[in-house]
Amino acid sequence: MADTHQRLLDAAQRLFTERGFAKVTVRDITSEAQANLAAVSYHFGDKLGLYESVLEMGLRFALELNESTMLPREGHNAEECLRYYVQHYLPRIIHADTRGWIYQLLKHESADPTPVARRYVQQAIMPRIEYLIGVVRDLFGDGASPDRIGRCVTSIQAQCLFYLPDPFKSMVRPGWQPHTEEEIRDTAEHIAEFSLAGIRAMANLRRGPRVRPR
Repeated sequence: MADTHQRLLDAAQRLFTERGFAKVTVRDITSEAQANLAAVSYHFGDKLGLYESVLEMGLRFALELNESTMLPREGHNAEECLRYYVQHYLPRIIHADTRGWIYQLLKHESADPTPVARRYVQQAIMPRIEYLIGVVRDLFGDGASPDRIGRCVTSIQAQCLFYLPDPFKSMVRPGWQPHTEEEIRDTAEHIAEFSLAGIRAMANLRRGPRVRPR
């Protein structure tokens, strides 16, 4: 029984990652797993229950990612936290094709969300976003609007996510993807410096004297 359970889970992970939830049938999964059709109902309830179990595997991966990228804010200043986040998050993004099947699954989710998508967002993605909101708020100091902080967080994330493996981008800009540890380190440093410089500039403009238009 345990062997069948694992075979179904492994087959579902592969198929859902390749095609997304909607384009995979129970028959596809049981055929891949060499199990009978009733096995999905017995072990997982239905296709959605099986998908939720696959997403749970991805959630464990994401929680480990969160733990490895978020430097405790207590005892560290905001700049240190931002640098640490980018330095540890970017390599995971760049190696997502070999280490993070969950990223491919999430591409399908973003195009066609399932009923369990919200749970993943709340438990896996929002902790990182809330962490960055706190870091950026500290960098600005008192008075920055939530909208401005949110846009800065989006910019930081977008710079990192640009480096998700993508054959189309390789056609647009050949050689754009960093591969070696040195290239990844330099790219992470650029993202951190670029982000910090932009936040500092906006913070200084906000604090500077206002000039009334004539």
